[in-house]
Amino acid sequence: MRYRKALLFALLLSMLCGVNGCGFKDIDKRFFVVAMGIDRGSKPSTYRVTLRLAIPTSKIESGEAKTELESIEAPTIAESVRHIKSLVDKELDFGHCRVILFGKSLMERGVDEPLKWLSRRRDIQMVAFLGMAEPNSFHVLKLHPQSERYPGNALFLSFGSEGTESSYSVTEYLFDWARRQSETGKDGYLPIVRRDIDSNSYRVDKVAFLDKKKLRLCLNSEETQLFNISAKHYDKSVIAIPFQGTRVVLALSQVKTRTNISHSDIPEITFHIRATGFMEESPPNFLGGDMQQIQKHMQTEFNNQLEDLLYKVRDAGVDPYGFGLHYLATYFGRSNEWNHWMAAYPSVKFHVQSRIVIAKPGLIR
Repeated sequence: MRYRKALLFALLLSMLCGVNGCGFKDIDKRFFVVAMGIDRGSKPSTYRVTLRLAIPTSKIESGEAKTELESIEAPTIAESVRHIKSLVDKELDFGHCRVILFGKSLMERGVDEPLKWLSRRRDIQMVAFLGMAEPNSFHVLKLHPQSERYPGNALFLSFGSEGTESSYSVTEYLFDWARRQSETGKDGYLPIVRRDIDSNSYRVDKVAFLDKKKLRLCLNSEETQLFNISAKHYDKSVIAIPFQGTRVVLALSQVKTRTNISHSDIPEITFHIRATGFMEESPPNFLGGDMQQIQKHMQTEFNNQLEDLLYKVRDAGVDPYGFGLHYLATYFGRSNEWNHWMAAYPSVKFHVQSRIVIAKPGLIR
């Protein structure tokens, strides 16, 4: 009996000797990566990786966030990250990296390799926000807004719904962008992040469209708002239309869309959109006029604006609305149908049919 106990004890001891430690490091021995930037290097085959690191502190006040910015250029992203580790005295933790920015020059070349690296890293969250930095991510990430309560807070609130909600800002997540890069009939888009030097803050009011390889088109702020309304059903937006020498503004409360695509040699896309809202700004005695006439005029102007945007997107060779995916879903998605759509898409015709409803005039005191 004693012999068996001694043998069992020796066996357990030998098993414990072969077990390694978990490698856990305390919080004071870690640098939390809150934002990451990937730019094209000085050579065509290199990448410049920039990491914004949060320094833990017990004091949380606006303008008191402590951060450190590290940047290294290397042939691959993985080598850049490993090289940055040699510049800091703590372990890098990507578990809190919620913002990833790509430089504009990198987007023009293509982002297949960065996407593969981001998808393979198990510690990169797939719900991280993505954006295109202009002119590059290093220039954007080195900005330190005075409103930040903790590192990266200003960027998080600019993208997420926890802070500001602007109809000029488009939000994109890593998981959705990766899906669009591999999805047949649907292309990706990214918000454009710039530095506003005058106010020492970030400016996110434009959007960039990509095909499966690289950057194809950038919209201005007004077109970005129109894309937000039509493609993402953003109902906290406005429709501003010139009317009788002045400008009227309709604040939206509900947006619904529907798409019909004809099956012909040159497909025709009919885009139906219904927008409901209240008058937020109008000239004196404006609401005393014929409301039906006002709504009809707004519909005509909105139809023209949206059709111009759809043709501009089509001519750039991108499909962020997913018209191609809708076409394949409607007509069984056979390979010959996809080839027909690819050949016909540069010539498709758009028809926008809007229904704008002024539900109430707003408060008048």
